Amino acid sequence: MNHNEHTEPRIYELGYHLVPTIAEEQIPQVSGAVRGMIEAISGNIIAEETPIFIDLAYQIVKTVEHKHYRFDDAYFGFIKFEASPEGIATLEEALKKDDNVLRYLVVKTLKENTFLSKKFPSAKVKEREEEAVPPVAEEQILVSEEASLEVEAPAVASDELDKAIDELVA
Repeated sequence: MNHNEHTEPRIYELGYHLVPTIAEEQIPQVSGAVRGMIEAISGNIIAEETPIFIDLAYQIVKTVEHKHYRFDDAYFGFIKFEASPEGIATLEEALKKDDNVLRYLVVKTLKENTFLSKKFPSAKVKEREEEAVPPVAEEQILVSEEASLEVEAPAVASDELDKAIDELVA
């Protein structure tokens, strides 16, 4: 990662795994050490989550004092913070030296909350909603042969459509 391209502070997020051999009552202390590394380069922490125990998707090997250790689970936590790019290089060096940090990833992100506030409805919920709609009685559908139900859409030039799409995307 090239940290020297910009000098103004940016928003970053650190996702990290801690080794599962840490006693559960020591997790706040160890994650506090990771937080301390961030506070050493920047005092502005935006959001964080205390590490929780998870099963890993694949086995991770960590070498400590010339011995290989294999882990199938770990404690996962994250911290969102503001820092200068020079500070990120310092943070990465400190994380590499910490024997409690199994793996980490630092990414540039946005200051806004990126969590989804509402879960997407499942297919079963959609089916139930469709069943709850009352059927329309035949008397309500009275269409005379003379009435035309065709509606013509206004003609839109492709240039205007592209411009409208660009405005929505930007």
